[in-house]
Amino acid sequence: MLLLGAKKNEGWLHSRWQLTWGTGWDPICKGACRLYADLEDPEVFVDGEKQPPFEEREKILDIPEHGDLMIRGLSRTLEVPVMISFRNQTNLVGLTLPATEKLCDSTDYETFNRALAPYVDSLELAMFC
Repeated sequence: MLLLGAKKNEGWLHSRWQLTWGTGWDPICKGACRLYADLEDPEVFVDGEKQPPFEEREKILDIPEHGDLMIRGLSRTLEVPVMISFRNQTNLVGLTLPATEKLCDSTDYETFNRALAPYVDSLELAMFC
């Protein structure tokens, strides 16, 4: 994914990433399924409506097509809370996380990209595999 930009607001870093290709609902659900495994206490929202917890993360693949999907929780990989938003039929992904010295506390393009590109790139690969 390509980092389009990041901004800091009240202790949170909000970023937008561009996927290599536009995407539809099935790849979005694949990405959310992969993220679900990485998150402690994951929450999934579809078109703003909170979904009940999934006993089996693969059940995310059965969510009927909607306009957007957001997943949030504490990332085991990054060791910080994350919120990732997908919009159906677009090539944009939103990532929000706390500004922390442990991971990244700057919106400087190079610093931010170096800290988070491997995480979002692995997400993109999961979406299309």
